[in-house]
Amino acid sequence: MEGNAPCLHRRCGNGVRTRARGRGDERHGRARDSLRRQALRRRRSVGQPVVDFDSTVTLADGVGIFVQDVGDGFPVIVLHGGPGLDHSGFRPYLDPLGDEFRLLYVDERGQGRSERVDPATLSLDVFARDVDLLAEALGLDRFALLGHSFGAIITTKHAIEIGTAAAYVISGGGDSSAALEADVDASLAAMGEAGVPIKDSWEQEKTVATEDELKELLRVQMPFHFAGDPPPGYGEDTVGTPDVLRHFANIGYGDFDYVPDLHRVSKPTLVIVGEQDRTTTPRAAHALHEGIAGSSLVVLPGVGHMGFVETPEPYIEAVTTFLHGATG
Repeated sequence: MEGNAPCLHRRCGNGVRTRARGRGDERHGRARDSLRRQALRRRRSVGQPVVDFDSTVTLADGVGIFVQDVGDGFPVIVLHGGPGLDHSGFRPYLDPLGDEFRLLYVDERGQGRSERVDPATLSLDVFARDVDLLAEALGLDRFALLGHSFGAIITTKHAIEIGTAAAYVISGGGDSSAALEADVDASLAAMGEAGVPIKDSWEQEKTVATEDELKELLRVQMPFHFAGDPPPGYGEDTVGTPDVLRHFANIGYGDFDYVPDLHRVSKPTLVIVGEQDRTTTPRAAHALHEGIAGSSLVVLPGVGHMGFVETPEPYIEAVTTFLHGATG
């Protein structure tokens, strides 16, 4: 999306900051560790193996895709936001889903720890096609697809044009690039002077050259994506890919309009959004829900763009309930 349009990062604003560790840091750190311990205890209590390993999967076209494999059960391919980021911001927040499902956290083509490719070869079509190439390479007969933010835009395209997943979770998704840009402009205007540097940072994505520059842009953007304060240090372990971000910033992030084609989605679909999401707003979520026959809509109260970080338990409960019903 041109001009004022946002990067759709699942944690926009992950600059590295060095500072003393305070009570807030410790509280968030304990919360992260608690989530992971709860997931491990529940798996062990029901005799499930704890599966958590990294691998690079070679697709049919020879490109290597990095995957973290967590949990055991019905496979769920998980697509991150961005573009130009990786999957790390999902963890450990989504890990409790591994109690019930096999989570396949993906670094999308050319990003994160996946093999580098020419950014000019990347598009929404390519990312959507990669889902099936990955499923084929992993030997998956059936799978669900969960995408957040830019990953949700890929997920929606897959649901419309390919439709091979057993179920879809569209988390913080957009209905069209034009409507998304208008929503973001309105949100920035409502922020007044505080929105000016955020707006400027999106324009600067068109010339971002280094990972440090990318992380500084994300640091500036972070307040826009959370209803409250983000966890201290959130996103510091991101492996950023500035050339991919720069490429998409200059071509309008895919220039999509899904509204006329939403009726083509034939698989069970959950649309989930934060009540205070200023990026991919409840308006967009309602448009997706109304256009996809039989879809479910969950609006998380008091939450911004990062629902799985801000209120992980209601998010996990909604996704778990939906996936059990859709894949059981």
